[in-house]
Amino acid sequence: MMTNRGNRRNGQPILIRDDKSNGLERIALDAKAFNEDWIQKLIHNNPDILPISEIDTGFTPPISIGREISTTVGYIDNLFISPDGYLTIVETKLWRNPEARREVVGQILDYAKELNKWTYTDLDNAVKQYNQLYNNNSDGLLATVRKHTELDEADERFFIDNISKNLKRGRFLLLIVGDGIRESVEDMVEYLTQTPQLYFTLALVELQVYKLNQTDNSLVVIPQLVTRTREITRAIVRIEGNYSADLKVNIETDLGTETSKQQTQAQKRLTITAQDFVEQLQQNTNKETVDFAKQIIKDSEDLGLYIEWNSGSFSIKLPDPQGSGVKIGIVNIDRGGLFYLGFSRGQFEKLQLPMDISYSFAADTASLLPGIKQNPDKKHIWNKYSTLGDLKKVYPQFMDRVKKYIDDIINEGQKSSR
Repeated sequence: MMTNRGNRRNGQPILIRDDKSNGLERIALDAKAFNEDWIQKLIHNNPDILPISEIDTGFTPPISIGREISTTVGYIDNLFISPDGYLTIVETKLWRNPEARREVVGQILDYAKELNKWTYTDLDNAVKQYNQLYNNNSDGLLATVRKHTELDEADERFFIDNISKNLKRGRFLLLIVGDGIRESVEDMVEYLTQTPQLYFTLALVELQVYKLNQTDNSLVVIPQLVTRTREITRAIVRIEGNYSADLKVNIETDLGTETSKQQTQAQKRLTITAQDFVEQLQQNTNKETVDFAKQIIKDSEDLGLYIEWNSGSFSIKLPDPQGSGVKIGIVNIDRGGLFYLGFSRGQFEKLQLPMDISYSFAADTASLLPGIKQNPDKKHIWNKYSTLGDLKKVYPQFMDRVKKYIDDIINEGQKSSR
């Protein structure tokens, strides 16, 4: 397991009001008014304050399903779940003593190992107990999540199955959230290799709190991702054959079975939700299709495109070259081996780009694929989905057209900014 250390800069937020600048006063979280319980309540009521999307979008949006969740190894401070069934475990900690710094990583790992033993029913019962104690209802997990997002019957089946699988495999996001995180704490992440049976990502998040003004209790809270694990390496070595000349060694990694000692760039480690997608694509298609999907990912990233993951598909998007933060959808690929154009209309309108660029891209790419036509009513998409098998036959031509599409967007953006 490897880590990414945050490049922290100690800048102070400046409030501009009536053309006058005012530096905000930072409040240390070790003050009496701000303790670990305050942090727990803050993120329970405002889960979006956690920078989860910077780590793995499969865990977003986070839905709070309880505080102080009881386990045999202690109480989980905050527990969240995404509509795709991915759990985030949060441990809040103020760094007031060396013991806390040494123990916090071990504590959150104990929670992960404990949840790894749970079933869906165990988790559902824990949510019911929490709601009975604090919300005056007996809602279980599904009822709690439905208050935040719509789930149809198929979504519910997938949600339950995915939770069961994630519990069994230990596929969690572990967040340690606090104030004053030090380098010595970041170094503790290296001990995570002691739990090779779990597929988790861990991140340290520092909350910086500033007082907005002296007249009310308004606060500015800045969450900062300090460090996170980047790669999760799990391998099973299987030896096949009875005699030395007939022996075959297969190494099963997170991304499948590789007989080579070295991985190509197209076979690099993926996020937890990406691993789930790869597994589902393998089940629904074959290894050749999976390898092709990985090649698409690599080539897209080489072009500077952004890969947005969820558990059942991924989207390839172009970050606005003008720096607005908008991401323009290009192509979506689902776990069944189907692919289709991204829904770009909303992004084009927001960026005030001419839709003719998107219409032309849809028409040209449709002409490359058998049975695919430009949608007559929604000209920025096709009339139906295509398959990765059909794409593979015309892949070089398709990627050439993607490159032109990117160039057209860049050139139009530069015109409008003049």
